[in-house]
Amino acid sequence: DMMKMYAMNGMDMGMNKEGETLILNANNKLVEYVLEHQDGENVGLICEQLYDLALLQQAPLQPDAMTKFIARSNKIMMLLAQ
Repeated sequence: DMMKMYAMNGMDMGMNKEGETLILNANNKLVEYVLEHQDGENVGLICEQLYDLALLQQAPLQPDAMTKFIARSNKIMMLLAQ
């Protein structure tokens, strides 16, 4: 279901090398939130951030992906500051 959510939000799921699988903890509060609020205003933002965080645990992001990650992180912090 999460992979479908990523695809719906226009994320390139081909970024992973062939044979790699993204595994998310279904008990994680953010993952639970996404699954329960699939039409939520910020769900796409959360999905993208979760995906990039998972990638960052394995290797540095490509420069363009890092730029998007930083911009998204700033947007999330601004939402929290409101």
